[in-house]
Amino acid sequence: MQSYHFGAFVLDAAGKRLLRDTGDLVVMSPRLFDALHYFVERPDQLLDKDMLLAAWWPGLVVEENSLSQTISALRRTLADDAQNSRYIQTVPRRGFRFIARVTPSDSPVAEIRSEPTMEAAVQQPMIVEPSKPRRRLLALGVAAGASLVAAGGAAWWWREEHAARMPSTSVSLAVLPFRPLILEARDEMLEIGMADSLVARLSTLPGVAVRSIGSTRLYAGPTQDPIKAARELQVQWIVDGSIQRWGDQVRVSARLLNADTGEAAWSGAFDERFTGMFDVQDAISKRVADVLAPRLAVRDRMGLADIGGTRNIDAYQLYLAARQQAQGIRTAGLVRSIALFGKAIALDPTYALAHAGIAESERRMIFGSDGEPRVVFAEAEQSAARSIELEPSLAAGFASVGWNLYWHAWDWQRAETTFRHAIALNPNEVNAHFGLGQLLGTLKRYDEQLSEMRIARELDPLSLVLLTLESGSLFFTGKRDEAWQRLQRVFDIEPDFWIAHLAAGQFHRAEKRNDLAIDSMERADRFADGSSQPATALGYVLARTGQVERARAMADGLRDASTRRYVPPTSYGLIYAALDDKEAALSALEKAFALRDVRMTLMNDDVRWSSLKDQPRYLAVIGRMKFPA
Repeated sequence: MQSYHFGAFVLDAAGKRLLRDTGDLVVMSPRLFDALHYFVERPDQLLDKDMLLAAWWPGLVVEENSLSQTISALRRTLADDAQNSRYIQTVPRRGFRFIARVTPSDSPVAEIRSEPTMEAAVQQPMIVEPSKPRRRLLALGVAAGASLVAAGGAAWWWREEHAARMPSTSVSLAVLPFRPLILEARDEMLEIGMADSLVARLSTLPGVAVRSIGSTRLYAGPTQDPIKAARELQVQWIVDGSIQRWGDQVRVSARLLNADTGEAAWSGAFDERFTGMFDVQDAISKRVADVLAPRLAVRDRMGLADIGGTRNIDAYQLYLAARQQAQGIRTAGLVRSIALFGKAIALDPTYALAHAGIAESERRMIFGSDGEPRVVFAEAEQSAARSIELEPSLAAGFASVGWNLYWHAWDWQRAETTFRHAIALNPNEVNAHFGLGQLLGTLKRYDEQLSEMRIARELDPLSLVLLTLESGSLFFTGKRDEAWQRLQRVFDIEPDFWIAHLAAGQFHRAEKRNDLAIDSMERADRFADGSSQPATALGYVLARTGQVERARAMADGLRDASTRRYVPPTSYGLIYAALDDKEAALSALEKAFALRDVRMTLMNDDVRWSSLKDQPRYLAVIGRMKFPA
C-alpha cells in the first residue's frame, strides 16, 4: 500500500511522511514514522510490549522506558489523549492497540503545498573553506536556543585585531540547580526548574549579567561546588541551595555567595505547600536583589518583574518539563517539548512564556531535523506573536520575532530593530544577542557581530553551540591548540554533539588530514538525527578531495529524497557546486529561494558557491535576497 488514511491524517508509506488531511506536513523523526507505520498496518490488533520492542528495535536490548517515550511522542504528534484516545489505546498490563479506522490506498499521495510562509529558524551547520589569513568563516549549526536551540549556526567572522569588548555590567551572577536533600526522592526537573525560574526573575534586574540556565544546568547534582562553578562561569556572585518535595509540601534553602571570599551575603530557608512555590521564588529573588542593589548604579536599582509567568502550579510543572525536553536538539525531544508547552497553555492560556517556548522549540526543529520551513515557522510566528500580545515587555517573544524576520522574511532592517528592542527589554536575553550577531554577520558588519557574539558567550559560557563556534574562531586565527582544547570541552560535556564533530571535520580538512575529516563528518551524520547538513558537508569534502562518484551519489540521493519529503535544496545544491555541475547547482539554488530555505541567508559571502558567481542565474537569485550593497 502507498498510503493509509486515518482520522485527520494521511500516512504516505512510499514517501515516508505524515500529512494532515489539509495537506500540511507533520514533522517527525524517521524512527517515529516507522513506529506509526507499524501501528497503522495493524489496526485493531493488540500489540504487546515484547512485540513492539522487537519490531522497533530489532536485535537491540532496550528498556521499556524507550517504548513508553515512543508511544508518548506518537500521541503528542497526533494530538491524542491517553485517557480518551482516538488513535493509540493502552490496554492495561497487555499492550497497545491502534483503534482509529484505517483506509489503505494504492494511490500515490498528492504533493505537499509549497507556498512560503513566515519562518524563524536556528540555522544549520555548513562547512566553509578558509579564505583570507585574518578573516575566516566557520559556518556551523546553532540552536538558540536554546538554547537551543534550540538551537542554530551562522557565519561568524572573527577579526581579532578589532575585537570589541563586552559592555561592562555592575554585577555578574549565576544560579545553580538546587541540590536534593534526599537522593532517593530527588526531582531533577524541579531542581533545575527552580534555578531556571530564578534566572528568569533576576534577568530583569538592570545592571546584572545573569548566566543562562543552559550553562548552569551542567552543575546539577548533590555534589556541586558553588565556588568552583563561579570561577568556571566567571561570575562575582552565585546562588545555590537545596530543594525537596514531599507530597504537597516543599522545603527550600538558598544562599547568595560572594565568589571571591566564599562568604554568604544572605541565606534563608522556607517550608511551604508546593502551591506556594511562586512565593518562595519571589522571596529569594527579592533578597538577592536587595543584597546586590547597593553595588549597582543608581539608575539600575529597580525592582524585579515576573514577566510572562503563571501562578498555576500544574502549568508551571508542565512548562519546566517542556524546557527540559527542549534543551537538546533532537527531533523527539522537541516534539515532546512543543506538546508539553501546549498542555501548559491549555491550563493557563495567558502563560506568555509558554507561548514563547513553543516558538523557540519550533525554530529548533529546523536545526534538529529537516523541517519544512512553511510548516515549522507558521507555528513559530503565531506563538511568538501571541506571547507578545499577552506580555508586551517579554524579551523572549521579541527575540523569536526577530529570528522570524531574519531567517524567513529576510527583512534585515526590521529584524535588527526587533532584536535590539528585545535586548533593551532584557539585556540578558541570550537568543536576542545571538540572533543579532548572526544578522550582523549576514550584513558584513563583522566588528559589531563579534561584540554581540561575545555578549552571548559571556551570558552562556558553557553553551555547546557557542563553545563550538568559539573553537572555530580560535582555529582560524591561528590558535589551533586552544581551539582543539575548546572543542574537547564540548565533547567532555556531550560526546555525541554532532555540530562539534562537524567542526572537528572542518579543522582536519584545514590541516589536510582528509581521512580524519571525512571520519568526523560521518560521525556528525550518524548523530544528527534527521538533519541533512552533515551529509552536505561530507559530500562537499568528498567532491573537493576527488571522490567524485561518492559525492555525486550523496547529492543525487538528497535530491531524490526531496521528492518524498522536505530536504533543503542547498543541501544537495552545494555538493553539485563542488562537483562543478552548474546546471544542477543553479536549479537547486533557485528552488531554495522559492522554498525560503533558511540557509540562503548565508549566501552573502559564502565562498563554497564561488564556481557560480559569474553565472547570471546566480546573480539574479542573490539580487533578490536584497543584501546590503
